[in-house]
Amino acid sequence: MKLAFLLASIVLAAASGAAPGDQYFGTLKMSTLRIRYEIVSVRDRYETHRLLPEQAMHLALLDQNAFDDWSRKYPHDDWLASTAYLFAKLYEELPGHDAQTQAVHLLTYIKTEFPKTHYATQSRNDLHRGVPVRPDPAWAAALRAAQAATPSPSPSASASPATSPQASSSPSS
Repeated sequence: MKLAFLLASIVLAAASGAAPGDQYFGTLKMSTLRIRYEIVSVRDRYETHRLLPEQAMHLALLDQNAFDDWSRKYPHDDWLASTAYLFAKLYEELPGHDAQTQAVHLLTYIKTEFPKTHYATQSRNDLHRGVPVRPDPAWAAALRAAQAATPSPSPSASASPATSPQASSSPSS
């Protein structure tokens, strides 16, 4: 019974163009659910200042690798439009030209590949409004300065006691 249900689910997913839940994409071998989770997680950690912009961008690009693999293999998956829109919103918050370029690329992808969806309408509106290049946030500069001012951990104490300079037995002149 379970096997028949599983086979029916696989056939239905293949017919609809949806990626199977147990398929993994990109260098990090991420499932579709994991890709979506990571986008939301990176955005949350960035917004709460637990990731610097460059760290968030690095993680987003790793997730992007998995998303791109997924979209190549299952170009008609219904989740691609919403996932791409989540991604675009993350990139819109990050500073720099690279983030802005990624956001524009994803918004264009959505409006081109999924033109009849709500996400395409939103993407067209976002593109019409314009996607600005965000500056580096002040909190990030302050966090970098605080991290630079924090001394790095000192080497572990040696097992032998420190030697002190020994007094010379001969008088100094």
